[in-house]
Amino acid sequence: MADQAVTLATATSASNGIKIERLSAETKRQTGFTHRFRIPFDVINTSTWTTQGDTVTVTLGSTPTKFIVDKAAVNISTAFATTGTLTIQVGTDGDPDNFIDAQDAKTAAVLIGATGAAPVTEAGTTGVASDVLVARFTTQGSTGAPADITAGVAEVLLGITDVDDAI
Repeated sequence: MADQAVTLATATSASNGIKIERLSAETKRQTGFTHRFRIPFDVINTSTWTTQGDTVTVTLGSTPTKFIVDKAAVNISTAFATTGTLTIQVGTDGDPDNFIDAQDAKTAAVLIGATGAAPVTEAGTTGVASDVLVARFTTQGSTGAPADITAGVAEVLLGITDVDDAI
């Protein structure tokens, strides 16, 4: 098993479904989310990634130097289709499930942590050095590979505060 790496900002998508955006002040005021990262299935499906049980780690971007992440959710707007199971987790490169523990990506749903949209663990939700934000997709060890994914869209929503801008 291997971890395949994808950077969302430079990924290609035949569906043109990739989106990296800072949400409006109005949306932030209403929801608390500041950033949206849209990941269509064809970003994590590459024909050469045929090993069952592989993971695909999608680099979403980086936090500001001084940051607080206080909200996290994943909207599976289109359920992922694949053989076996497929989970998604969201966090940082050092702790890929820091914000959202691994949850089923094969059902259209809104995924949040056990304590609501608050990150799963406090460690890593603040920092004074920029950190890399990731979404990790994990296929089933015995009956699934990234190349088997044929549909799906995940929208990762994060509430990120740049402390230098807030003070």
